[in-house]
Amino acid sequence: MNNYCGNFDPCNNCCDTCCPIVCNKGATGATGPQGPQGPMGPTGPQGVQGLQGVPGPVGATGATGATGVTGATGATGATGATGATPTIAIGTVTTGTPGSSAAVTITGTAPNYIINFTIPQGPTGTVGSIGATGPTGATGTHKKRTIMIKSITIQNQLK
Repeated sequence: MNNYCGNFDPCNNCCDTCCPIVCNKGATGATGPQGPQGPMGPTGPQGVQGLQGVPGPVGATGATGATGVTGATGATGATGATGATPTIAIGTVTTGTPGSSAAVTITGTAPNYIINFTIPQGPTGTVGSIGATGPTGATGTHKKRTIMIKSITIQNQLK
Protein backbone atom coordinates (compact mmCIF):
# COMPACT_ATOMS: atom_id res chain seq x y z
CA MET A 1 0.00 0.00 0.00
CA ASN A 2 1.23 3.50 -0.90
CA ASN A 3 1.36 5.61 2.22
CA TYR A 4 2.64 8.73 0.48
CA CYS A 5 -0.65 9.95 -1.12
CA GLY A 6 1.19 10.57 -4.36
CA ASN A 7 3.74 12.87 -2.72
CA PHE A 8 7.44 12.26 -2.23
CA ASP A 9 7.39 13.54 1.32
CA PRO A 10 5.06 11.61 3.59
CA CYS A 11 4.63 14.66 5.86
CA ASN A 12 3.74 17.08 3.10
CA ASN A 13 0.06 17.46 2.24
CA CYS A 14 -0.92 14.31 4.08
CA CYS A 15 -4.22 13.80 5.69
CA ASP A 16 -5.48 11.13 8.06
CA THR A 17 -7.74 9.53 5.42
CA CYS A 18 -5.19 9.09 2.67
CA CYS A 19 -2.02 8.82 4.65
CA PRO A 20 -2.01 6.71 7.80
CA ILE A 21 1.41 8.02 8.74
CA VAL A 22 1.14 10.66 11.38
CA CYS A 23 3.12 13.72 10.43
CA ASN A 24 4.81 15.89 12.91
CA LYS A 25 3.54 19.37 12.21
CA GLY A 26 4.39 22.55 13.97
CA ALA A 27 2.07 25.46 14.84
CA THR A 28 0.46 27.45 11.98
CA GLY A 29 2.52 30.47 11.08
CA ALA A 30 1.36 34.06 10.46
CA THR A 31 -0.45 34.85 7.22
CA GLY A 32 1.88 36.15 4.59
CA PRO A 33 1.36 39.30 2.52
CA GLN A 34 -1.21 39.27 -0.30
CA GLY A 35 0.20 38.26 -3.60
CA PRO A 36 -0.22 40.23 -6.84
CA GLN A 37 -3.58 40.17 -8.64
CA GLY A 38 -3.81 37.47 -11.18
CA PRO A 39 -4.88 37.93 -14.83
CA MET A 40 -8.61 38.34 -15.62
CA GLY A 41 -10.34 35.12 -16.33
CA PRO A 42 -12.60 34.46 -19.33
CA THR A 43 -16.15 35.93 -19.38
CA GLY A 44 -18.68 33.56 -17.91
CA PRO A 45 -21.91 32.49 -19.63
CA GLN A 46 -24.93 34.86 -19.81
CA GLY A 47 -27.10 34.59 -16.73
CA VAL A 48 -30.88 34.15 -16.67
CA GLN A 49 -32.81 37.41 -17.18
CA GLY A 50 -34.21 38.77 -13.95
CA LEU A 51 -37.79 39.85 -13.30
CA GLN A 52 -38.98 43.15 -14.72
CA GLY A 53 -38.94 45.94 -12.18
CA VAL A 54 -41.84 48.25 -11.32
CA PRO A 55 -42.11 51.19 -13.78
CA GLY A 56 -41.00 54.50 -12.40
CA PRO A 57 -43.22 57.60 -12.33
CA VAL A 58 -43.80 59.60 -15.52
CA GLY A 59 -41.45 62.54 -15.72
CA ALA A 60 -42.51 66.14 -16.29
CA THR A 61 -43.17 67.27 -19.86
CA GLY A 62 -40.14 68.88 -21.35
CA ALA A 63 -40.05 72.38 -22.79
CA THR A 64 -41.35 72.91 -26.33
CA GLY A 65 -38.56 72.92 -28.82
CA ALA A 66 -37.83 75.73 -31.24
CA THR A 67 -39.93 75.98 -34.40
CA GLY A 68 -38.21 74.38 -37.33
CA VAL A 69 -37.52 76.05 -40.63
CA THR A 70 -40.34 76.35 -43.16
CA GLY A 71 -40.24 73.66 -45.77
CA ALA A 72 -40.18 74.23 -49.50
CA THR A 73 -43.43 75.10 -51.28
CA GLY A 74 -45.12 72.06 -52.71
CA ALA A 75 -46.07 71.59 -56.33
CA THR A 76 -49.25 73.22 -57.66
CA GLY A 77 -52.22 70.88 -57.52
CA ALA A 78 -54.43 69.98 -60.43
CA THR A 79 -57.22 72.38 -61.45
CA GLY A 80 -60.53 71.44 -59.91
CA ALA A 81 -63.77 70.88 -61.78
CA THR A 82 -65.87 73.93 -62.71
CA GLY A 83 -68.48 74.62 -60.06
CA ALA A 84 -72.15 75.48 -60.63
CA THR A 85 -72.89 79.14 -61.33
CA PRO A 86 -74.87 80.53 -58.38
CA THR A 87 -78.14 82.41 -58.78
CA ILE A 88 -78.73 85.29 -56.41
CA ALA A 89 -82.19 86.71 -55.78
CA ILE A 90 -83.27 89.61 -53.57
CA GLY A 91 -85.68 88.38 -50.91
CA THR A 92 -87.12 90.89 -48.44
CA VAL A 93 -86.11 94.48 -47.77
CA THR A 94 -87.28 95.52 -44.31
CA THR A 95 -87.09 98.92 -42.62
CA GLY A 96 -85.47 98.60 -39.20
CA THR A 97 -85.97 100.88 -36.21
CA PRO A 98 -84.05 104.18 -36.18
CA GLY A 99 -80.57 103.72 -34.72
CA SER A 100 -80.44 99.97 -35.35
CA SER A 101 -77.71 98.38 -37.46
CA ALA A 102 -78.16 97.34 -41.06
CA ALA A 103 -78.25 93.57 -41.56
CA VAL A 104 -77.99 91.19 -44.49
CA THR A 105 -78.86 87.50 -44.34
CA ILE A 106 -78.30 84.89 -47.01
CA THR A 107 -80.69 81.97 -47.21
CA GLY A 108 -81.22 79.19 -49.72
CA THR A 109 -78.90 76.36 -50.68
CA ALA A 110 -76.15 76.21 -53.25
CA PRO A 111 -76.25 77.27 -55.95
CA ASN A 112 -79.54 79.20 -55.36
CA TYR A 113 -79.20 81.98 -52.79
CA ILE A 114 -81.63 84.62 -51.50
CA ILE A 115 -80.35 87.84 -49.93
CA ASN A 116 -82.55 89.63 -47.36
CA PHE A 117 -81.85 93.20 -46.21
CA THR A 118 -82.82 95.15 -43.09
CA ILE A 119 -82.07 98.85 -43.44
CA PRO A 120 -82.67 101.15 -40.42
CA GLN A 121 -85.09 104.07 -40.77
CA GLY A 122 -83.28 107.39 -40.77
CA PRO A 123 -84.01 110.10 -38.18
CA THR A 124 -86.82 112.59 -38.77
CA GLY A 125 -85.55 115.62 -40.66
CA THR A 126 -86.03 119.28 -39.71
CA VAL A 127 -89.13 121.16 -40.83
CA GLY A 128 -88.51 123.00 -44.07
CA SER A 129 -89.39 126.61 -44.83
CA ILE A 130 -92.91 127.53 -45.99
CA GLY A 131 -93.21 127.31 -49.70
CA ALA A 132 -94.75 129.85 -52.08
CA THR A 133 -98.53 130.05 -52.35
CA GLY A 134 -99.83 127.82 -55.01
CA PRO A 135 -102.05 128.92 -57.90
CA THR A 136 -105.80 129.56 -57.33
CA GLY A 137 -107.87 126.55 -58.00
CA ALA A 138 -110.76 126.35 -60.49
CA THR A 139 -114.17 127.70 -59.46
CA GLY A 140 -116.28 125.01 -58.02
CA THR A 141 -120.01 124.33 -58.66
CA HIS A 142 -122.73 123.70 -56.12
CA LYS A 143 -126.34 122.63 -56.17
CA LYS A 144 -129.19 124.40 -54.51
CA ARG A 145 -130.76 122.52 -51.74
CA THR A 146 -133.99 123.01 -49.98
CA ILE A 147 -133.89 122.49 -46.26
CA MET A 148 -137.08 122.13 -44.31
CA ILE A 149 -136.99 123.36 -40.76
CA LYS A 150 -139.68 122.11 -38.42
CA SER A 151 -139.12 124.49 -35.59
CA ILE A 152 -136.83 127.26 -34.43
CA THR A 153 -136.39 128.24 -30.81
CA ILE A 154 -134.87 131.61 -30.06
CA GLN A 155 -133.68 132.38 -26.62
CA ASN A 156 -133.04 135.80 -25.33
CA GLN A 157 -129.49 135.97 -24.23
CA LEU A 158 -129.39 139.68 -23.53
CA LYS A 159 -129.36 140.70 -19.91
